[in-house]
Amino acid sequence: MFKSRSSRLWCMMALIAVFALAFAACTGDNGGTPAADPPAATEAPAATEAPAAAEAVVPAYEVEVADVEEVQEAIDALADLRALEAQFQYQCQNTAPIIQGGTFQWGRVAQTGFPGLFMPYFSQDAADSIVGEILIYPLMGIDDNGVYTQYGIVTWTYDLDALTLTMTMRDDIPTVYWHDGVPLTLNDLVFAYYVIGHPEYTGPRFSPELGVSLVVGIMEYNSGAVDYISGLVLSDDHRQLTIHYTEMPPSMLFSGIASQPLPRHFWEANGVSVEDMPSHIGARDGLLGFGPFSIQTVVPGESVLLVANENYWQGRPYLDYIHYQIVHPDIFPEVMRAGHLDQGVLRMLDWEDHNDMTNVQYFGRVANSQQFFYFNLGQARRDENNEIYFTARTDNHPVTDPRVRRALGYAMDRLSICMAVNNGLSRPATTVLHPFNTGRWIDPTSAGMSIFDLDLANQILDDAGYVMGPDGFRLDLDGNPWYINLAVADSAANQIVVPLHMQNFARIGVDLRQYTGTWVDHNVIVSTVTTVFAADDEDFDPNPEMHAFIMQWSMGFNPNPFTLWGHSANFNLGRFTNPTFQSILADIVSTQAWDDDFLADAYVRWAAAFEYYMPAVYQMWPMEIQVVNNRVSGWTMHRGARLHPQGLAWHRVGFTSEEPYVD
Repeated sequence: MFKSRSSRLWCMMALIAVFALAFAACTGDNGGTPAADPPAATEAPAATEAPAAAEAVVPAYEVEVADVEEVQEAIDALADLRALEAQFQYQCQNTAPIIQGGTFQWGRVAQTGFPGLFMPYFSQDAADSIVGEILIYPLMGIDDNGVYTQYGIVTWTYDLDALTLTMTMRDDIPTVYWHDGVPLTLNDLVFAYYVIGHPEYTGPRFSPELGVSLVVGIMEYNSGAVDYISGLVLSDDHRQLTIHYTEMPPSMLFSGIASQPLPRHFWEANGVSVEDMPSHIGARDGLLGFGPFSIQTVVPGESVLLVANENYWQGRPYLDYIHYQIVHPDIFPEVMRAGHLDQGVLRMLDWEDHNDMTNVQYFGRVANSQQFFYFNLGQARRDENNEIYFTARTDNHPVTDPRVRRALGYAMDRLSICMAVNNGLSRPATTVLHPFNTGRWIDPTSAGMSIFDLDLANQILDDAGYVMGPDGFRLDLDGNPWYINLAVADSAANQIVVPLHMQNFARIGVDLRQYTGTWVDHNVIVSTVTTVFAADDEDFDPNPEMHAFIMQWSMGFNPNPFTLWGHSANFNLGRFTNPTFQSILADIVSTQAWDDDFLADAYVRWAAAFEYYMPAVYQMWPMEIQVVNNRVSGWTMHRGARLHPQGLAWHRVGFTSEEPYVD
C-alpha cells in the first residue's frame, strides 16, 4: 500500500537534478518592530511600525504561482494527511489470549542518547518524559483529543464565575500507593506546585500553559514575598484540592492543568532543595512513582529497565519488564525484522524499503511533532525575581530582519523533501498551527509559507536592499559580506536536506554554512539554546555565531502556544518577542477566549503575525509510523491515556507468544 513509485521516482530525480546544479557564483527586530514592513510587490520598502495587535497581519507580497499543481498539493496538505491517516490502523488487532510475563523490548529510535532527567516538571527531552510519565502520570485523564475526562484518579469540576477548579480523589478505586508503599494524596500535588513555583525552580513549566503561573498567590510565593500559595486549598483529609486562578483560559481543559504529583515524603525526608532536585538521584534513576512500572536499572544515555509494580492499583501488569533502549535509525528496520524489538518508530525515509515486514503490525497517525528552522534572535536571562526575559541580539546580523527570514522560508523546497525524502508521508506545513492540536483553526485554502518560490525570495531581498556581492552572495545593509551558520544534528534525512537548503539559499545569494563546520550533537544544541543566564552576567555570549538551528518538538494537546513562543518561555528557543506578538498570545490565554469566535479570531491573527515576523520557519506535517511485533497485544496509538478505555495503559500491554515473530 501507499506505493506511488512513479511520482516518488520523479521527485527523487528532480531532487538529484537540483543537487547537480552548481552553487550560485540588517536591521534587528526581536523584541521590537521590523526595520520595515514587507513591501508590496511593486513598491519600495517603507519604514513603518508593526501593525497593531487587533489587525489581521498578512504578508504583503502577492505570490505569483508558476506551478499550480505543486501549490495545490501544498494547499491540500491537511486533507492529504487525513487521507493517509485513514489508511493505517492505530488500535492493535491481536485478539489472542495474553500470557503472563516477558520483557517488552521498546526501541527509542534516535541517533543520540537521552539526558536521564526523568522527573516531571524538570525534564526537557521527550525521551526522558516518556519514562517519567510511566512512573508518575497525571491524575486527570484525557481523551483522544486531549480533553480532560473523568477517567482519572481524580474527578474534577470547574467554576468560571469563581475561577476555581476542584479535584477529588475517587472513592470507587483502590488506594493508590507510591512505589515505597506510602499512600498517594493530593498533598503530593500541592507539593508539586510548591516546587514549580519556588524561587529556585529553573525548569520550563512555570507558565500559563499548565496553568501554574495563573494560580492565585503563586507569583508572590515565587518572588519570595510569602512562603505559601494562597490559591491552593486542601481538605483536611488531603483528598480534595480546590485551585483558585487569577484567570482560566479554555486551553486549560486541553491538558493545560499541572496534575502530576511529586512524592512530598521522599523529598522532604531527604532534605533536598528545589535547586538541587534536577541533579539528585530521586529525579533520575531513583525517581519514585506510583505507576505500573518502576525503574530497576539505568545505563546512562542508553537504556532503562523498568520492572512491574506488583502492587499497582489497577492490577499487576502482564509484562515483567520494559526494556527502553536507544536504537540507531539505520539499524532499526532490520532489528524489527529479526524480532529483537517489540515496538519502535520507522523513519519516513525508510518506508519504501521496509513496508513489507510480515512479522509486524504497522500503525500510523498524523504525528504530534513539528520541526522548525529557528533563527537565533536573542538571549534569555533571569532577573532578580527569577523571571525569564529576552534581550534582542545587537549585532544587526541579517537574520534579525524579518524580510530575510521570509525570503529564506520561500527558498525551502519542502514539497520535494516530503515526497522524495519522506516517501510521501508528510506534507509542507501551511501554517504554524498544527493539525494535532490546532487543526480546527487552520485555513485549508491557504498555502501560507509552504510555497517554494526562488523568484519571490530574490525579490524580497532585492527590495530590502541586500545587493549581490562580487562572489555571488549578498552583502548586508552596510555593504559587508555575511553568512548563516546552521546548527543541525546528523541524520540520514539531514544529509540530504541540509545540502538542498544550502544550494537553494545560494540561488538567492545567501551563504548557508554548518555551525562549527560539521554536524552538532542534538543534546549540545538543546543545551545551548535552552541555557538561561543571570541578568548581571556582563560576559553573556550565547553563541552569536550560531545564527540558526533546526529543532523538532513533540506537541502537547494544549493548543496554547505560549510555551513555545511566550515572552518568558524557556522553550521559546529563538528568544523572539515583541509587543504585537505577545498581545495576541495574551488574547489566546485570556478568559475572553471561552468565546469560540474570539478564540478563532485570535488564532487567525497569531498565525498571520507569525508569518509576518517569521521567528522560525515551520517545515513539514509528518505522519508517525509505528512498527509493532505481531506478538504484542494492547498496544494503541489512541491518544487517550492511562484510565481511558481505549488509551495506551502499560498494565494492559502484553504478549500472546513467548517468542517474538521473525520476518
